[in-house]
Amino acid sequence: MEKYTAIKEKASRYKSLLTTVDAYRAEWEKKLKKFIIKECKAILAATEIEADVDSESTVHGLEAITLKLGMRRSGIYQKMDSGEKKSVWKDHGSLIFGQLFNGKIQVWMTYPILEGLMEPRQPKMIGIYAPPEFNDALVLSNVEFFLNELIAWEDYDDDVPNEKPNAIGFGAGITPDQL
Repeated sequence: MEKYTAIKEKASRYKSLLTTVDAYRAEWEKKLKKFIIKECKAILAATEIEADVDSESTVHGLEAITLKLGMRRSGIYQKMDSGEKKSVWKDHGSLIFGQLFNGKIQVWMTYPILEGLMEPRQPKMIGIYAPPEFNDALVLSNVEFFLNELIAWEDYDDDVPNEKPNAIGFGAGITPDQL
């Protein structure tokens, strides 16, 4: 048994991963970025959802494609002392396909927010995918997940179907169905 067998295997794996990172970055530049943009625009056209698809490339190699639902007046107003109404703006959220340090693509989303009336909710990571995993079904499933999260945000109430009510009292009482 050779002394360096285990470390040679790890070194080989490491060098292979570095080659893979380079291949993933080349794939992004060659076709993946254009593919994601095209698929997002096709989904928007089919659903008639108003949004912009932007490519952000401030840092080469850590680029992102963002499906932005935009900012609009929310329909909520603050009454000013002068009697005027000040519109509260709503950011409707975004879906982001962003390159990671290793060439894989992280998909995450931001939730809607009413500016000045609430703290932003933490962005939600949806998944991390290697470029070869991308196809139209993967992009579609991520947009669908995003829309499901937005639907839950917009349709928020305290109704929780299919769950038993909490115990009455200080958490140690009887449940309403035991009355």
